[in-house]
Amino acid sequence: MRIQRIITKQGHPVPKTAGHAKGPFPPELFQRPEVVDDYIPADETTPGATAQNNYKEPRAFKCKFCNEIMYEHKTMDHMCEGMVDGTDA
Repeated sequence: MRIQRIITKQGHPVPKTAGHAKGPFPPELFQRPEVVDDYIPADETTPGATAQNNYKEPRAFKCKFCNEIMYEHKTMDHMCEGMVDGTDA
């Protein structure tokens, strides 16, 4: 297949000077955010605190039958000898 180069004309006038983006949006939207790199990290977060749990410490529970300590997300899977068919005896 033969390639042809076709020179076309500009469809709209090109501005003589360059400017910022215009439109219904505020100019602050197009500004770059300030990068802060001289901060002191806060030691206020507790171990296990993540963005998924809203920076709260995971709650620990103690089984009343076997005295095993487990986190809240593992309580539904816990089975011990004091429990029969998932209910307390």
